[in-house]
Amino acid sequence: MVEIRRRLIHISFGVLVILALSLLGTDRFEFAEGALLATFLVGLWIIDQKLKKRKLPIVDYMLGMFERPHSLPAYGAFWYGMGVLLLLSFIRNMSYVLAGIAILALGDGTSTLVGMNGTRRIFYNKKKTLEGTAAFFIVSSLASYPFLGSTGIVLSLLCSIAESIDWGVDDNFIIPLTCLLFYFISV
Repeated sequence: MVEIRRRLIHISFGVLVILALSLLGTDRFEFAEGALLATFLVGLWIIDQKLKKRKLPIVDYMLGMFERPHSLPAYGAFWYGMGVLLLLSFIRNMSYVLAGIAILALGDGTSTLVGMNGTRRIFYNKKKTLEGTAAFFIVSSLASYPFLGSTGIVLSLLCSIAESIDWGVDDNFIIPLTCLLFYFISV
């Protein structure tokens, strides 16, 4: 049940960022970067406090509801924020930024939900399933298409492949990094 709640937050946060950026427009990227950086710094402080075993009642409740047992507090959220900040900091094309966030939020969020019940393991990464990777590609393609058209499908394919490989780095960072590299190559 924790994983379902985590994925719903994962998807919801991305959708909220997409809505906020769409309302702000390209001339207000700095505001979005600043807000995300402030949130990121608060998150780092929380991680620091939890690693020092300090009690933070509201945070403790949230971690109990949304964090995987025995994992570093807010590890995935940290990389998610870093990934979105990476997109906002280095891509100046709103369509690519929004597509990247949509792929991260919707594709990655859905792939975990589908992959949890998958039975066909990927031969090069036994932690991932073909069903989850297929869901990632399909949902990412649908989510990025409104922003990039058929280019979004190509980007989704590359991101689904990158996400399926065990790089030793959280996929919440690998996916935006793949989007950034694709942007630099294609523009």
